[in-house]
Amino acid sequence: MIRAYISELIATYALVLLGTLSVTVSIVWFKSPPLATLLIGFTHGLVIAVMIYSIGHISGGHINPAVTIALMATKKISLFNGIMYIIFQLLGAFFGALTHALLLPIGKEVHYGLNLPGTDPTTGHKLSDFTVFGIEIILTFFLIFVIFGTVVSGKAPIGWGGFAIGMTITLDHFIGIPLTGASMNPARTFGPAIVSALQGLPRAFDAHWAYWLGPIIGGLIAALIYYYILMK
Repeated sequence: MIRAYISELIATYALVLLGTLSVTVSIVWFKSPPLATLLIGFTHGLVIAVMIYSIGHISGGHINPAVTIALMATKKISLFNGIMYIIFQLLGAFFGALTHALLLPIGKEVHYGLNLPGTDPTTGHKLSDFTVFGIEIILTFFLIFVIFGTVVSGKAPIGWGGFAIGMTITLDHFIGIPLTGASMNPARTFGPAIVSALQGLPRAFDAHWAYWLGPIIGGLIAALIYYYILMK
């Protein structure tokens, strides 16, 4: 299984490094919110798609603790291997964010791509932690629903799973970026949060609990509905 663990580390490293770099490039360089939404959304979706095609046959291409936990709940992966997957995913996320910080220190201006609560344009106030929590539940529900509907069920046309999952992530980003940053993945938030904290940046763990529990709960709801109701 060490091949699977290393595959998860590398794929999560790619997601966090390229995903967070897309945030820095689009916001710090281009300074265009519409362009930023497109670049960030497509970068995350494409990275996930190509990584699934690259490592899916080795580890299943989870690249996300919320996915792993959903598959553990439906007995598609053992408890031990699931925990090991999550450990290696978090390591990959940390190394990805650390590489970003070393390559582009200017990324500090956007917390190295850290997912943070958005701002209500009508009041100027930061969205509450519970709003972030609810939005992350919904975004991740649709992601895990598509994963089970395409890959886990085995009913999708061969070769289309990675594309469908990647496009779901892109669509979720189009809606979620201004609200929560569209994490859907505790590892995606964890890596930049740790590096931001090590740099002494404020808000490094802002609503951090919501970026863990939201995706995990949303993923579990989708997995249990699809696996125990729709697949039976």
